[in-house]
Amino acid sequence: MSFSDLPPQTSINPNADAYAERCLALSRAVAENARAVLDVPYGPDYWQKLDIYRPDRPAQEPLPVLLFFHGGNFTHGYKEWCGFMAPAVTAFPAIFVSGSYRLAPATSYRDILGDGFAALAWLRENIAAHGGDPGRIFIGGHSAGAQMVVEMALRHERRRQAGLPDDAIRGVLPISGNFRRRLADLEADERLRLPPHVPDSPLEIAGKAFAPFFVTWGGREKEHVLEAGTAFVSALEAAGQAVEHHVFEEDDHFSIHLNTADPRNAWTVKLRDWMVGTR
Repeated sequence: MSFSDLPPQTSINPNADAYAERCLALSRAVAENARAVLDVPYGPDYWQKLDIYRPDRPAQEPLPVLLFFHGGNFTHGYKEWCGFMAPAVTAFPAIFVSGSYRLAPATSYRDILGDGFAALAWLRENIAAHGGDPGRIFIGGHSAGAQMVVEMALRHERRRQAGLPDDAIRGVLPISGNFRRRLADLEADERLRLPPHVPDSPLEIAGKAFAPFFVTWGGREKEHVLEAGTAFVSALEAAGQAVEHHVFEEDDHFSIHLNTADPRNAWTVKLRDWMVGTR
């Protein structure tokens, strides 16, 4: 992977395709000049890989880590869409990790979520060798990646089954997620689908987690993202979960992600404050 051998993917739509091209161009430029270790496997599949971006200068102590997952409706996307975020994060200083995962419909959605847990478990075991603190890992994602990290934080039994303790995640920062979507309803294999009354979407399973949430979306999103963001925050608040949110009024589904590269961006500032504030 990492730019030289990305498998071709079908078109999504003109706006999404333009966004993807922009992400790849920006991330390629960053990777060429960064202290990066690319294509680190966390599992046996081609897609189970991480790109690890480190500060320009080695730190004197272990650094906090952000594990970030790309969007693409769980059917498209590459970890190489997110490397452009690294300079703003590594400047904190911190370590930025962009993760890829297997894609639907070739992989079930429950196994895609399993890739998220596997990536997190790999980091806890190995990130110290790259200068990271395994006890200070934050998770974030855009669009489909936002749904992934929310479910990683809320599905306690699945996380424990993956061998991860309750304090494995220090903060959750989803961007522009569709929190009403029931992934089980989308499974290609009908045997994996759940009855309608079984809670499955992030909104339906919203409850207490072991880390705070910072939920963000753009003011120019599609209506279902606008509505789901507000409803999800309200559900977390009703459950007594620590949650903050921010609406980027001038951003759409794609600009909100691209703008995280700005160190002054509210999402990036929140991440920095959380990371720097943990020990």
